[in-house]
Amino acid sequence: MKRLATAVLVLGIVIPLQGAIAGSASTSGTDIAFYHPGSSSWSIPGSGDFYYGAPGDTPLLCDWNGDGIATVGVYRESTGYLLLHDGNRTGAADYEFYYGIPGDRPLCGDWNGDGTDTIAIYRPSSQRFYLRNQNTHGIGDKDFQFGFRNGIPFAGDFNGDGIDTVGVRDPKNGWLELARGNYSDAPVVEAFFGSSADTLVVGDWDGDGTDRLGVYQPGTNTLAVTNLFGADRVAKVYDLGSGSGVPLAAEFDGSGGVATTYPERDAATVEGVVKPAAPVVPATPAPPTEPPVQEEPFTVETPSTVPASPTVKSAVPVPSNAIRINPGTSIQSVVDRSGGDATFLLGAGVHRQQQVQPKSGQTFIGEAGAFMNGARVLSGWQRDGSTWYVTGQTQSGRQHGSCVSSAPECNHPEELFIDHTRMTHVGSKSQVGPGKWFFDYGADRIYIGNDPSGKLVETSVTEMAFFGQVSNVTVTGLVIEKYASPAQVGAIDTRGNPSGKTNGSNWFIANNEVRNNHGVGIKSTDGSRVVGNYVHHNGQLGMGGDGPGMVIEDNEIAYNNAAGYSYGWEGGGTKWAYTTDLVVRRNYSHHNVGPGLWTDIDNIRTTYDGNRVTDNVGIGIFHEISYDAVIRNNYIAGNGFGHSAWLWGAGIVVAASPNVEVHDNELVDNADGIAGIQQNRSDAPAAYGPMIVKNLHVHDNRITMTEGETGVVRDTGDNSIFTSRNNRFVNNEYILKGDGRQFAWNNGSRTLQEWTAYGMS
Repeated sequence: MKRLATAVLVLGIVIPLQGAIAGSASTSGTDIAFYHPGSSSWSIPGSGDFYYGAPGDTPLLCDWNGDGIATVGVYRESTGYLLLHDGNRTGAADYEFYYGIPGDRPLCGDWNGDGTDTIAIYRPSSQRFYLRNQNTHGIGDKDFQFGFRNGIPFAGDFNGDGIDTVGVRDPKNGWLELARGNYSDAPVVEAFFGSSADTLVVGDWDGDGTDRLGVYQPGTNTLAVTNLFGADRVAKVYDLGSGSGVPLAAEFDGSGGVATTYPERDAATVEGVVKPAAPVVPATPAPPTEPPVQEEPFTVETPSTVPASPTVKSAVPVPSNAIRINPGTSIQSVVDRSGGDATFLLGAGVHRQQQVQPKSGQTFIGEAGAFMNGARVLSGWQRDGSTWYVTGQTQSGRQHGSCVSSAPECNHPEELFIDHTRMTHVGSKSQVGPGKWFFDYGADRIYIGNDPSGKLVETSVTEMAFFGQVSNVTVTGLVIEKYASPAQVGAIDTRGNPSGKTNGSNWFIANNEVRNNHGVGIKSTDGSRVVGNYVHHNGQLGMGGDGPGMVIEDNEIAYNNAAGYSYGWEGGGTKWAYTTDLVVRRNYSHHNVGPGLWTDIDNIRTTYDGNRVTDNVGIGIFHEISYDAVIRNNYIAGNGFGHSAWLWGAGIVVAASPNVEVHDNELVDNADGIAGIQQNRSDAPAAYGPMIVKNLHVHDNRITMTEGETGVVRDTGDNSIFTSRNNRFVNNEYILKGDGRQFAWNNGSRTLQEWTAYGMS
């Protein structure tokens, strides 16, 4: 943060600060401002008192435009909306955008060393940071797991390299963990720092270009500065006088001069400032190297060597008799030699090209930092003009699925990654350029358009991480990535044969990160529970499956269909078929290329409850050629703009499906509102009766429409959908911003007055 890297964390709120408090009784080039959360008022030297934001907003203070001056911003936790200002005054925001979801905790920093502060969020539920290098809506430029549940994030330049690094502190007891760099790894520093009543502050206290820690003590209105990372760890204490509220330290005029002097108190009078031994934080190291996979010998460690459960980001505890498997050991060999009730602890590191077929009742727990990676590392590159190639690539997985015209190679399951970034698969060597690659299957060669020198280049080879027609298997706490799963096959797949009906049952798949696989992230079946996973950037779908009694809850499903499948064929966030009593609740599905949540073909008694579905290219929630369903209490916004003809851009679509109740949802600015669509679907199996829109009951929803329509349409020539099938809209609230004809009924576009005249409300 250009020596503006500080943060104050108050009552679970992250308040980034700017500036450096010098190692004397004055602030050099900075001053202390105060923020009042109850009134959203600010007191900033040189700018006076003013209001910005709203009560309940989380305050931010950072250098948003790179001019060296910190200015205000707020984060609205209820919606994930940011309003950032280039001035310290009341007025309209200069930057407005969504980033994050309810419950996220914001912070800011210079994540790439360009001299401008940008936003980041920490998601306590999954212990993940999402760093963005622009102050705009979009995909995080870097995301990784670090920290612990309910931690409060902070950031600073702790090694003087010009790039800010994150950390997490527990507000209940002051326990603090500092990351080695902005990636998943063990902390470089772990310590108690301050008490539960104190607030953490980060700054460059002695002007040496390196940030260190301090705590604000509200009981005495003092700021206690401790050089945690250097030889001098004696606290210096500043009396902040009569100021009140949340203190924020920053340079507000860009002069670089002394701003205000505060009396310095004797450090011995300060209670609860811990002075632990402290290492110097190193520059960000390269990720650890990984050993090759070997079939023998396999490693089974004794119970005494198994880490205690708090070290594992797992949904289940680690039992004392867990069998530890280290990277480089064949997981399948250990599984085959173990009993059906065994628990395995997969050690931290990369378990490369491992495919596991469990026995019924087995449990697989990932130690923090454990990766299962289905890709091969490529080396031995040779230059050929403006391209580079490697030979000996004989892998060729099953092709399946329909691609969009801009991604004609999408149905090849092989992917290629350079430094963990997916490259675009093209169809000929002549198309290869930066960011693109070509697989000459006939010559067993892979060509790339980026110089591979000093880079990690990987290609997906192994089809699945876990699969099997078995029951009561648990998979938790793992990162599962870069598997060459074909379309409609999961990297985690609870079937014995993905080509047939060989369903396993009652799997528990929880608290995993499933990413960058080619086909489906998680494919689940009969009675399985899929809980708390982060499933993103998979090639075709995030999740799917079939069978009775499944529960899908508390997952984040984002940026899927990255390979470019036609979502008219099948692609997007999710798709389930042939389910009974499926429950989909409290999930966050966003930025998928296709529908956000989708049930298609003979699903019956489906429940969608309490989900957040935003910014998907296709329909938000799509219930198609299926039966009885309840869609309730969902927040659905910004969906459907990839194909909004007719009513196909609606936030909720019920297509050729009877007995669906849609109630108590909030829909905001989707391409269309709520739609019932009738087409001739004589091609459907129709296991439970005719595939018609009948008994559609839409009530007590709040629908905001800037454009598009809400209502019912058909192209079958049968008007009974309007006259005798008991389809009705009752007691809904509409906020309309369009051309006035924003309702569809009886084969036409209708005004609100016409809509109500038909008996709708």
